[in-house]
Order: sequence, then structure tokens, then C-alpha cells
Amino acid sequence: MHLQLTDEQEALRDAVTGFLEKASGPEAIRDAERLGWDEKVWAGLTEMGIPTLAVPEERGGSGASLRDAAVVAEACGAHLASAPVVETMVAARLLARFADAAGSHLAALVEGGAPVALALAPAIEGQARLVPGAAVAASVVGLDGDDLVVVPAAAVAASPTNLGSAPLADVELRVDGRVVLASGAQARAAHAGAVDEWRALTARWFVGLAREAQGIGVQYAIDRKQFGTSVGSFQAVQHRFADIACDLDGADLLANKAVWSLDVDDPVAASFPGMAFWFAGDVAQRAASWGLHVHGGYGFMEEYDIQLYFRRAKGARLLLGDPRRELLALAGRLWDDPAAGPIPGQAIRPTSTGRADAAVHGTLEVADRPAQATAEGGFDFRLGPAEEAFRAEVRAFLADHVDEEIIETAHRTGTMHAHGLHEAMVEAGWISAGWPAEFGGQGRSPLEMNALTEEMYFSGAPVDGLGVAAIVAHTILLDGTDWQKQTIIPEVLSGQALCSLGYSEPDAGSDVAACATRAVRDGDEWTINGQKMFTTLAHEARYVFLLTRTNTEVAKHKGLTMFVVPMDTPGISITPVHTMGGERTNITYYDDVKVDDRYRVGEVDGGWKVMMTALVFERNSSWYGEIVRLLDHGLGWARATPAPAGGTMIDDPFVRERLARIAIGNEVANLLGWRAAWMAANHTLPGVEGTMAKMFTTEHYQWAANELIDALGVEGLRRHGDPTAGIDDGWIEAIYRHCQVTTIYGGTSEVCRNIIAERGLGLPRNR
Repeated sequence: MHLQLTDEQEALRDAVTGFLEKASGPEAIRDAERLGWDEKVWAGLTEMGIPTLAVPEERGGSGASLRDAAVVAEACGAHLASAPVVETMVAARLLARFADAAGSHLAALVEGGAPVALALAPAIEGQARLVPGAAVAASVVGLDGDDLVVVPAAAVAASPTNLGSAPLADVELRVDGRVVLASGAQARAAHAGAVDEWRALTARWFVGLAREAQGIGVQYAIDRKQFGTSVGSFQAVQHRFADIACDLDGADLLANKAVWSLDVDDPVAASFPGMAFWFAGDVAQRAASWGLHVHGGYGFMEEYDIQLYFRRAKGARLLLGDPRRELLALAGRLWDDPAAGPIPGQAIRPTSTGRADAAVHGTLEVADRPAQATAEGGFDFRLGPAEEAFRAEVRAFLADHVDEEIIETAHRTGTMHAHGLHEAMVEAGWISAGWPAEFGGQGRSPLEMNALTEEMYFSGAPVDGLGVAAIVAHTILLDGTDWQKQTIIPEVLSGQALCSLGYSEPDAGSDVAACATRAVRDGDEWTINGQKMFTTLAHEARYVFLLTRTNTEVAKHKGLTMFVVPMDTPGISITPVHTMGGERTNITYYDDVKVDDRYRVGEVDGGWKVMMTALVFERNSSWYGEIVRLLDHGLGWARATPAPAGGTMIDDPFVRERLARIAIGNEVANLLGWRAAWMAANHTLPGVEGTMAKMFTTEHYQWAANELIDALGVEGLRRHGDPTAGIDDGWIEAIYRHCQVTTIYGGTSEVCRNIIAERGLGLPRNR
């Protein structure tokens, strides 16, 4: 797995960006309106070989990959280059496939740099409507019935006035000089493949536009003063920027995966260009819209640049028609055409309910992918042989040890921990799998551990105990004493000891620095008094990872100290709390609890630093497996439930649209989580990236559960365990209740937004 450009691609990016910074500034863009055509920009890009970059060398091009073309597309989006670059790169590749028939049309591009356009939609009665790039193209390629044809520019009727100031034109495909490139199934397949390439490259174009639009908006928010302070310090402004930043990083990853999947001829590539085009287009539109809004009335004025991005984002998004139809088309690709090859999830694993094609999630490990198209060190979304083998081992183990009885018992008791399963995982070495050998671990990489976490949550295994143990043990490894590392870590990793987290208090939830539980020192002993909320698994745990107040004379976050306290210490009492989602948590009370100093973790008054270490390990995308299971239940219900108009609910367009959007969000959540794991594997401690994965995944989880329970209608009222619950056994209702807490545990979404806005985007602190 590799998630960055090669040195050559970075050089290409820098070259194109450097040229466009000079040639495609705001004034040049305005001068090119209304047609959206700048001959100087096109001439410069042609001199660099950009239009034929991805055409095979034997056909006169550079023989580059789509990944290389994507670098150019992103730069053109960021600088709103007034030239049909994406359209020509895609159409040129299509002409090169039929070079003998294309003849002079291909030669005009290769030899003279004449633009070529691609009609995205099939012609209606011989006319292709509003073809992007056609107003300035020398040739246009389109699908007319069963024929793939190329026609000369004489067939073009320009439409120079449009929302996005793009070189659009209507094109007559039944004219003199038309050349038939292919017919029948070959023509349709070739055109569909070219449109998918356009989707993927345009997704990269959207990412470039969105990043620039967000940068303009952020800078204006920092500079603009209202009510005596920077607009960028207002929490409402910060949170909106943070949401877009998170989505934009997801769109970036998804668009890269779409391009990569086409480059390597991935067996599930058919789904990713549509996903990327829809999601990146949506993010670009929202980024530009919010950037305009932050400008206030000035954003509405033509002299401000943000309106250029706003108009072009919307204009490009409409080139394939109503974006919601793209969701319906995606649903068709995912669930209607078994001849199209495996869908995301199908070639990966059977789901917990045995429907091998039900789950739609990340496809990092699909077998038998050709490797030759991926450049050394470039983007590659495959896991390596070691990770693949470990994932297969984990799946086999879970298939043997996790059954419906274990899952139902956990939901019935509310305790998401099973002693037998925990002991079996200890025996398999997985609780300590990611640890060095000196601690009895297996030395597994962060990528392998991410695969382990995903598979556990895919299976529905009750593994809260494992997750909390990992947080505490990793934190002690980094901040603990030698005695703690030699004594407590082995107990945790051997399965002898479970842990619970003692952070929240009745008057201090996400504001952990407001902790009031006091720890007072007397020599080598501390006396602790206070109360903690939401100490989940405290009734099963040997230790509580306890945050205390040790200094009231300094800033509140500087007077904290962390302890790992044995739960059998006199003075600790537990009161159970049962939640709406069915889980049990606890209130724990500490009355004159005596703790030896050896149980202190980190420096006295250094608890804030220890807390930050722990949060890095807590804010991950472990809920990703749960949203896969949710979609599994939704698909199972839709396929088996009769629809009022006949067929089943999977045929209902409202249901299909919901399922497609959930599938896209699942893929984004998957990619954000794997990015954090990849960074850790490359010795970079994820900070904002882990926070983004946590926030996006849990927010999407809630949204998806709400959409599916709405799709069920009145049947969504039946609770899990109700014998009348029907096809999905009330699981969607149970998940709807459970997922509400996921945006709270591990740091609320609002806290995550603050972190992303301030640390990720550089917006000024609001408190």
C-alpha cells in the first residue's frame, strides 16, 4: 500500500502548476470568459505535451498513465485553466485505440495540438447536447446509437453563455466527414470506458478546485475582522470548514483510488469513478459555496475570485446531468449486473449473514489484480502479501469463534466483551499482535493491525475490551515507567487484565481539562476522591485509566495527572448505567482511594500530555466495520422486502439512492482509516488524520442509520428481539439507537471539528 506520488509525478505537478500560476491567474481567467478558452494556456500546455500525455508512445503520445494525467487534471482544477484539458486527454486516448480509423483527427492533435472533445451522453436523434470542450475543439468523439463516431468541428454549434463559462456546444454527429470508429458492443464499451476515465479525472479536477476554493475561504476568514475579532475564530465558521476539510480529504483519496483502479484494470473499477465523480463534485460545490458565503456580500461581487470557483464547480457537476441520476447509475453497477464482475466487498469476504455480495466496503485486498500498471512507489491501494495473509488468518479465526450466540449475548447483557473470545484471541496472540517481541508480541505492522480491527468489527464480535486495553497499553508504553511496562503491560497483553477509561465527569464531558476528581499526594501515596461517568467495562476491568486534578493553582489543563488504578482498591464503587443503545456503562466513585505513586503515568501535572497520547489511539475508524454491517442489513432488507409497485424494495429509486450514498460514504470512511494506518506504518503519528477518520466515520454512521430506518418506514419501529420484527430482525432499529453515541465517545464531533479547524487548517483559536 502506498499513498503518495512518485518523484516524477511530483515534478510533473510542479511543472504544470508553475506554468498555470503564471498563465492562468484570475485576470487571465476573466479575460477568457465567456467561452472559457485561452489560446495561450492551451499553447503552453501543448508545448509541454499535456494533451497527448496519456496516449501510447506508438501513437505519438508520451505513454503516461492515467495517474500522471490525474496530476495535470488536479492542477487545472486548482487554477481553473481555460482549456478542455481533461476532455482532450480522455478523447485522445479513445482515438488512439482506433488509430487506423481516427486518421487525420488523431494526427491533428498529435502534430498540431488541436483539441478534441468527448460527448459524454449518447446522441439523441444524432445530436449530442452541450458537449464539454466542443466549442473550441477540432474534432468531437461521440456515441450515436450503436456507432462510436468522430466528426469535424464544422458540426459544432457553440453555446458560449453558460453558468460555468465552459466551452460547451451542441454537436451534430450525422454529418459529412463523420468516421465510424467502432460499432455495437465494442463501441458502447469503449465509450463507457472513456466516460469513466473522464469521471475519474474530473474528480481529480474537482479536488484541485475544492482545495483552492477552501484555501481562499480560510484565508479570507482569517483576515476578515468582525465584532473585533477574526471571522475564522467563530466556532460556527470553523466547524463548517472542518466538515468540508474532512470530506475533501476523503474525496482526494477516493478520486485517487478511482484513477488507480482504472490504471491497474481493477476488477471492481466500475464502481469507483462514479463514486469519486459524485462525491468530489459534491464536496467541490460545497467548498466553493461556503467560501463564497464566508466572504459575505463581497463573495457575490464579480471582482472577488471565489465566485469563479463557485460557478465552475456547479457547472462541471452538471455535465453528466442530474447528479442524483449518477447515484442510481452507481446502484445499478453495484447491485444489478452480475456480469460486470465482483462488486466492492464481493471478492473480499462473506458477511456475517452469509450474503457474500452484500457488504460494500473498501477493497484493498481483492486478489488477482495486475500489478504492472502501478508505478514503483506511486499510489497503490493493495495490501502486501503479509497483510493479506494475516487478514485471511483473522477471518478464519473469527469464522470459528464468533457466532450469533456470542453477538446476541453481548447485545442482551449490554457488555460488549466475551471472556471466551478474549481468551481465544490471547491464545492466538492478537491482543499483543502489534507489540514488539520483547513484550510477547508478534511485531505486526499498523496496516496488519488495521486489518485485524476491521475484521473484528465486520464480524460483529464484542471486542470493546480489546480496544480499551490497546489504548491503555500503548499509552503506558510511550509514557509509563519501567515498572508499569514490565508489570501492567504484560497483564493486559496476556488477557489477565481488562481496562476501563476514567475521563468524563458529571460536569466535564468532552472538556476533560475541567476534571474535578482530586488526587492529593502524601509521600509516595496519593488519595483520590471524585466521580467518573461512562467508565464502560469498569465492572469487568482490573484497572481504570484515571485522570485526576493535582494542581488548582495553574491553568486547568496544566494541573492534571494520570493514574492506572487497580479496580479492587478499597474505596472504589460501581453503579451500572443502561443506555438507549442497549450497552451497559457505569458510574464509578472514588472515596479516599489510596494509590501508590508507582501507578502514576507520566509526570505530576503532566496528565494532559498523557491524555493526548491516549486520544491518538482512541480516535480511529474502528466503527468502519459497523457501517459495513449496517449496509449489509439494509441490502438484505431491500432485496427481500416486496415493493408496493411490484418487485422488491431494491428496485425503488428512493431506496437505491440511499444505498448508493451509504456505499460511497463507507468507501470514504475506509480510505480515511487506512490513510491513518499507512501513515503510522511509515513512522508518522497520525494527528488530524486520525481525528478526521473518527469524525467522518461516526457522522456517516449516524446519517446512514437514519436513512435506512426511514426507508423501512413504520416497520423500522420494531425493535431487535421482537419476534414480529421481520426480515432484518430489527437490527437496523438497534443500530439506529446504538450509533448515536459514536459521535460522542472518543471525543465529540464538535471537539474533532475544533482540532481539524485549528490544527489542520490553521484557523485562530476561538477560546
